[in-house]
Amino acid sequence: MKNAWKILGGCGCLSMIAGAAMLAVFFIGYRGGIPSLRAADLAHYQNTREGRTGNLAESYVDFSFDYPKTWDLKTSDPDNINFVTAERRAEGKTWENLNVGYFRPAGSEAENQALYRQVLTQIEGQFSQQFKDFKKISEGPTRIGAYNGHEALYAGWVEADGKRIDVYTRTVFIPTPDGTKGVSFMMMGTSLNPALEKPEDLGQEGELPTLLNSFKF
Repeated sequence: MKNAWKILGGCGCLSMIAGAAMLAVFFIGYRGGIPSLRAADLAHYQNTREGRTGNLAESYVDFSFDYPKTWDLKTSDPDNINFVTAERRAEGKTWENLNVGYFRPAGSEAENQALYRQVLTQIEGQFSQQFKDFKKISEGPTRIGAYNGHEALYAGWVEADGKRIDVYTRTVFIPTPDGTKGVSFMMMGTSLNPALEKPEDLGQEGELPTLLNSFKF
């Protein structure tokens, strides 16, 4: 079974796309943790204007991050929604992924808060149709690398081959330091990843923190 979703923010303020492949359940009976990755194990992604059109050209942001070489990276999007998608898979199944799209901040913090609520309401409506028992775990200020932002964390589950797979999603809005542009993160993790035992582990355990901690404008 394959689930995919697209979220389009109102007024062209935000767009993001995330995808998850839900196949046979693959559990490992331990919480192994992830050893520290050496520099030789990492690749570097630098966003580029080359090939960007439409919203991605208009809302282009310079940013970069490091990622494990074992991850799959997609840098083209015919729908002009994401700058880049990075995903960690095991035996054809999604463990963790990160989608980086664009975010157009409003003129003030109060207006930004209203924008966050508008987009998150759309996300909640869409995801509640795709995941069972979908619910918000938390929402509020957050920090990605050296940058302040706003996030919401959600959890739900799907059934594959008669077995339950927990799905955690984390949406983050990060304005650039000058506040004129920004990026949106849509992260996803599943209970197929033994490092993710609860929603709060998404972005804190596993290999995804390597991408988040190295993110730079």
